[in-house]
Amino acid sequence: MTDESPTPLTKRTGPRPLPLHVATATSEWMSAAASLPLFLLDGLHCHPARAETARKLRAKLEKEDMLLLQQTVMLKAQERLMTMMQGIEAYQNHPYRRCVPEPPAALESGSTRLLDYAPNAKGDEPVVIAVPSLVNSYHVLDLMEDHSLMRYLAGEGLRPYLMDWDAPGPLEKLFGLDDYITSRLVPMIREIANRRGRPVHLLGYCMGGNLAIAAAHILKDEGVLDSLTLVATPWDFHAERNVQLEGFLKLMDKSQELFRDLGVVPMDVMQLFFFSLDPTLSDRKFRRFATLDPDDPKTEIFVAIEDWANEGAPLALNLAFDCLNRWYRDNLPHKGEWQVEGRTILPEEITLPCHVITPERDRIVPPASAKDILKHLPDATHTSAASGHVNMIAGYGADKILWPKITEYIK
Repeated sequence: MTDESPTPLTKRTGPRPLPLHVATATSEWMSAAASLPLFLLDGLHCHPARAETARKLRAKLEKEDMLLLQQTVMLKAQERLMTMMQGIEAYQNHPYRRCVPEPPAALESGSTRLLDYAPNAKGDEPVVIAVPSLVNSYHVLDLMEDHSLMRYLAGEGLRPYLMDWDAPGPLEKLFGLDDYITSRLVPMIREIANRRGRPVHLLGYCMGGNLAIAAAHILKDEGVLDSLTLVATPWDFHAERNVQLEGFLKLMDKSQELFRDLGVVPMDVMQLFFFSLDPTLSDRKFRRFATLDPDDPKTEIFVAIEDWANEGAPLALNLAFDCLNRWYRDNLPHKGEWQVEGRTILPEEITLPCHVITPERDRIVPPASAKDILKHLPDATHTSAASGHVNMIAGYGADKILWPKITEYIK
């Protein structure tokens, strides 16, 4: 596998699933004027944090001409919908395509590889193993050749490795969470610590942070780890939970037999999962993208992130339902009941120095969910990132704001 050749310039078809994103935004904006009377009567549900703002707005709007107000709202809604569609079209036709030299694999096991981002290092550098989510590719941590967390770490004098989970092969199609942790991540940590002759700094992003916590607990008495860094890692999966997620979980539960026939859970289904976490995200980000200058560096980074978000291999069936049921439905980590091969994963028993980085504006991993782990880790340093789930680690400015903090802590 290599990423040295650019992808042909065919028009993108994302964001996936495109019909759902467009239909949701259309419904949202076209119902705006119709919802206005209900809002004025205080009949619409408002987030508690917005209740006072809504009350003041209602008082102000009571003095307005209702017919003119509804017409104005409708025109504004149409304008916003058109802006979103323009943003999607601009994204689909953007010339950027990922063309990044792929680093060599230090270790391979089945379809899993551990990529080495400093193969020519002297040998005495601090060693870092970065663990991305099992959903979507590792590219979020190696986004572009000149905008890559992994390449940044290497340039700062560290010896970074990155887990590439890749698509499940014949063996991995049978894997659940336990298998990826105990048959892939834990053995590779042990091997790299042995090769380098020093303990490893473990860095987990999103769901990769949960895998890293489990590995740190399993390895806590072996002396192979130096520190643990967790970036946007959920721990209380019921914190700030939304109703859309509840509906998705029920749908998945009813559809288990269908997925058993397929043997995997397709990525488009997982895209529905992310959609359920924040149904208005596409509308907001593509309206914003429509206003960007094509030559603005933010534009290319946005496209690279969106391409990453829309790629990804299907998930092993057992893995997908382990995550959905044991984490999102049953909230076992937060309850102290999550087990990996019979071992209860208790962060209270991880005495490593830990750096917990939580987002301030994140719908995928709400701040309360990510901060929950701080209650349990005995030796934790906390950093709050004023950004969203992906932008904090890969967005414009991450190389100036968050990456130096990650490096400083590890060094």
